[in-house]
Amino acid sequence: MSGSSRKNKTVIGLTGGVGAGKSTVTGLLKKEYGALILEADAICKKLMEPGGPAYGAIVGLLGQEVLLPSGEIDKKRMAQMIFEDPAKRAAVNRILHPATFEAAARRIRNTRKTLIVYESALPYEARFSELCDKVLYVHASAAVRRERLKAARGYSDEKVSAIMRTQLSEEDFYRMADGAVSNDGDRESCRASLRDLMTAWGWEAKS
Repeated sequence: MSGSSRKNKTVIGLTGGVGAGKSTVTGLLKKEYGALILEADAICKKLMEPGGPAYGAIVGLLGQEVLLPSGEIDKKRMAQMIFEDPAKRAAVNRILHPATFEAAARRIRNTRKTLIVYESALPYEARFSELCDKVLYVHASAAVRRERLKAARGYSDEKVSAIMRTQLSEEDFYRMADGAVSNDGDRESCRASLRDLMTAWGWEAKS
């Protein structure tokens, strides 16, 4: 889906490492630029709800032990199961990544919004190159990200390190992005960084 096939629409792929504060930037883009925000994780969770297109395949792969008493998939249990088993993780990804891509592409086609932001920590798996006109990298230093995750989610240093190892490096994020927003400081400094980038890309804040 190229930009030329979406007349009058711009799709920005927004990415960054865990703890970078991507939600802060998507919140600003929604409030100040009127963007439609599509979050890959939220789309993925919807696909796995009972009756959803990925529900049966996930349960068939991981077994009944992945279910809560309500019949819903236990996301924490699923994450633990696939984190410890690379083969299962790859199999789950083969189910979820294409389904998430198709759902996001459908939302982009059907919206009347002119600015769409598709957020994912996995830009290659999310196939930004097929969906997005620009890629925006939300940057925060590893030290800042680590402290945020420990404070907000109660993660240990070991858990943070393990998650970070599964994600792209800072250099890789910069290499594939068209621009970056700094989110090492407070909300206002992040807002200023975002406004500078959006102005350079031809977008002015509405508020």
